[in-house]
Amino acid sequence: MIRHRFEPARLLLGLVLLFAAAAYLMDASGEWEVPFWVLLVLMPLALLMAGFTALMTFLARRFLDRKRETAPPPLGDLPVDDLRRGYEHPAGFARDSAPRDSAPQGREGREGSAPEDRTPPDASGSGRNGAGSGS
Repeated sequence: MIRHRFEPARLLLGLVLLFAAAAYLMDASGEWEVPFWVLLVLMPLALLMAGFTALMTFLARRFLDRKRETAPPPLGDLPVDDLRRGYEHPAGFARDSAPRDSAPQGREGREGSAPEDRTPPDASGSGRNGAGSGS
């Protein structure tokens, strides 16, 4: 048998129509006296109930489909997992074993640059490594 989606509106309509058919049969056999207007109202009421159920089913499925489309992917598929595990370092690469201090120390901390980033001034004192000495 081919799989298909569950349709609650069809189930509801089928059950109500089975009840109406049973009521007609019992009325015809004389076992149950059902007013004529009840059976006439039962058919349109069954169709309206099935239509409302079909509409609610459609809206619920559309909401769930849109929710699945906009949901983020599982965390295992994100590139940020490399950050969580840590990057692999090439051979011969040594990480600093000493923790870095966040508090500035002395003159280097006030200037805002690390000492290895600055170039030392030249002998003439111009601070440009001889570019502005003028001789």
